[in-house]
Amino acid sequence: MIKRILLVLILSVCGVAAVSAQGHGGKDRERMMKELQEFKLKFLAQEMDLKEDQQSRFFELYNEMSAKRRDCMRVAWRMERRVKKSADATESDYQSAAEAMNKAKAEDVAIEKEYDEKFAQFLSPKQIYKMKAAEQEFRQKMSEMRQKKGKHPSKK
Repeated sequence: MIKRILLVLILSVCGVAAVSAQGHGGKDRERMMKELQEFKLKFLAQEMDLKEDQQSRFFELYNEMSAKRRDCMRVAWRMERRVKKSADATESDYQSAAEAMNKAKAEDVAIEKEYDEKFAQFLSPKQIYKMKAAEQEFRQKMSEMRQKKGKHPSKK
């Protein structure tokens, strides 16, 4: 229960920081995203019951995986935003965006599987399962926070 309250409190603080960073340029946004990632890592480590000797290896590998996942989704997200914002998007534009999202999701699944195998070298199956559950909880709390604010915190 205390973990849940702490998570909600910290995510709320991150949300306020995100909103204030929106009008202050890329450096504040980068700093806010870095702080959010650091908090996420600490939250995951706590939820997974990581031992001291597992944490640094986990943090390094998780950051590597997260960067690869963001990179594979970036192009698809751009296409999706472009189509959403375009009043004159064609059927071909929509098809290309949908195909890009499908391709990116498939790549994302492959990356996740690749890293699950790497995590399995030093984490137990239970810890890997707890990581996935904690990631889902973290995403859910972030989504709830965005809905309350009425806007995605990382958008300007």
